[in-house]
Amino acid sequence: MAQEIEHYLMEQFENGLDGNDKSISKIPRYSQFQAIKTVLKEILSSPSLVDQSLRDELYNLNNALTECRILSRKHGFYSPEELLTINRIRMELKQIKNELKTIRENSNRGSNRNNDEQVVSNVDSISSKDRELLRWTTRSVDASKVYGFDDDVLSMEKLLVQQESRDRFKAIGVVGREGIGKTTLCQLVFNKPEVKDNFLPRIWVCMARDPDGHEDEDLKVAIVKRMLVYLGVGKETVKSIFDEKRGLEGLLCALYQQLVGKRYLIVLDGARETDSWYGQLDSCLSRDKKWDDGFAFGFPKGHGGRVIATSRNEEVAKMMVGEKNIHHLLPLSDPKSCWAIFNDTVEANRVADDLVEDDRVEDVRALSNASNLDDLKLEIKLKCGGLPLAAKMMGRQWTELYFNS
Repeated sequence: MAQEIEHYLMEQFENGLDGNDKSISKIPRYSQFQAIKTVLKEILSSPSLVDQSLRDELYNLNNALTECRILSRKHGFYSPEELLTINRIRMELKQIKNELKTIRENSNRGSNRNNDEQVVSNVDSISSKDRELLRWTTRSVDASKVYGFDDDVLSMEKLLVQQESRDRFKAIGVVGREGIGKTTLCQLVFNKPEVKDNFLPRIWVCMARDPDGHEDEDLKVAIVKRMLVYLGVGKETVKSIFDEKRGLEGLLCALYQQLVGKRYLIVLDGARETDSWYGQLDSCLSRDKKWDDGFAFGFPKGHGGRVIATSRNEEVAKMMVGEKNIHHLLPLSDPKSCWAIFNDTVEANRVADDLVEDDRVEDVRALSNASNLDDLKLEIKLKCGGLPLAAKMMGRQWTELYFNS
């Protein structure tokens, strides 16, 4: 009976993906769905691999396909919200495919009970790891492929290096909606020569749980440990500090010692925790407080240190840096910038060497009501809502439509 459920779900998926509707190949992420179908067929051909984890993946897959079929009824380009939904589905499908591959690869090592248990264990760990990897960020960015942030970079740079507050600690918050470019802006600032000359050390800290870390470890502990490692403290030393010097209190004291007397720059990317422990980063340790009472006590004051916190949640950012130190990142207002992001994405994803820009413009225009290139640039800007991520998704959407037609 159990295998009948999986085969029924597979049949639903195939019917939804290979229907008689000629426009079925126009659904978002069509090629991803087809690639997953191939892996699924291999798995289902081996009855020993059919278990609860496979059933869960089939449910998730059918839900994603239903969402994409609904979106496919849209004519022309998608809205910013729809583009972000497609991007989420793209990442979910990538995760599903990786998990299915793990099931298939384990089948090649045998299909006894021990192996079946190992399959479930591996799928669970990869699922958790991949979910965190989707949120993991780095300090690297190709500045030549970034458009429309010049004013924001200058504003942030002035906040960081202004002379009148050179020796004072300052915390700055960067706030904006998903896909607007908060991380990109901070990457640009982080790597500016002027910023490099003014701050040492500089570390980039993702505020999500480390995908390679221990799931049961307190997030506060994990973040401070991560910061110490980035500052050059050996992992074994960090472990001994935590074990031998009263846990989080010892870690924050060690962080303070690593930073004291230095003009440091720390980016806390993707802040989302509402716990007041993360708040008021400009606070100093007092006699009535302990080291582990607040994140702020790990940051020395009085030597010109800087902390930048990015967050989608304005209240979280205000709690951390104060209302006066918020930089609101707004959607791109220049159609040329949105077009450049769109065009770069198409160029990066194109598969036809003979596709020149003039041809691309004509084909893109066929999806819109634009009569000339300037109108097309404006329409793309309006359709993506000025969100860089949405402009990238539009570029991917057009590439898929062009090469699947």
